[in-house]
Amino acid sequence: MSDMSENKTGTQTILVTDSGLGGLSVFTEIANQLKAGSPWQRVKLVYFNAWPEVDRGYNHLPDMDTKAQVFHNAMTAMAAYDPNRIFIACNTLSVIYPLTRFSTETDIEITGIVDDGATMICEELVKTPDSRVIIFGTPTTTSARSHEIRLKDMGIDGHRIINQGCINLAGKIERDPFSGIVPEMIDDNIKQAAAQMGKTGGRVFAALCCTHFGYCQDLFIEAMKKYITQDVVILNPNEAMAQRALAHEISITDHPEISMQIVSRIPWEKTRIDAYSRMLKNVSPETVEALGRYELNPGLFAVV
Repeated sequence: MSDMSENKTGTQTILVTDSGLGGLSVFTEIANQLKAGSPWQRVKLVYFNAWPEVDRGYNHLPDMDTKAQVFHNAMTAMAAYDPNRIFIACNTLSVIYPLTRFSTETDIEITGIVDDGATMICEELVKTPDSRVIIFGTPTTTSARSHEIRLKDMGIDGHRIINQGCINLAGKIERDPFSGIVPEMIDDNIKQAAAQMGKTGGRVFAALCCTHFGYCQDLFIEAMKKYITQDVVILNPNEAMAQRALAHEISITDHPEISMQIVSRIPWEKTRIDAYSRMLKNVSPETVEALGRYELNPGLFAVV
């Protein structure tokens, strides 16, 4: 594994992982930043789909030990790509990662999106003292209360934090983001979150702490207006992770050679690829092209 500081003019390998296609938003934004100015002459971007089985994601695994073992296997497979940095663009996997054996053994620089999200939320809550935040995430993310714990450590009062675990929403967006069921599920979760809030308080921040939720930002805004009378502002940690990814690097070229590789142990149906291509085509045609030629490898990592 090459150290970033020793490879400024050589090839840099940056790997982004998520359980599904949600993290492509982070992958795409990092690619666009590199096109605007890169610290390296050549960059290899790898997107590693860590979704374990076609009909079973991490939220369906029986316990945290099993989740940690499966993600350890996936991280070990990622290391074979010799990445300089790994971005865990998934809140659920960021919660699981510290419990993996891999986290105690690797010297690769690993960044989890929970840290980026918590920092983003804290900055906004500090600037607006009478505000509160609703953390929308998967059940694994919200039950671990990782964002809440970090925010309290940063000095945020726990009464300003509301957790809303969105059962099966990420999986539905993953499989069919344009389904009519998606807005119904978002509406129901926002209704539940609003019921926890009461009527007091100022601005409300809605933190979309699942990479899939960012694709449905407009649906969240529409539903929030129905149930919350206060001023509502959406926070998207996907944007925070992508913006911080290269924040401390110095650009040396605006013409880097960029290659993209997308790998998965499960197959993606054409309808799913077409849906995400539709959402990304105006943002990054290169990502859409890479998605169309993704590499299917059923032996990519072991599932217990």
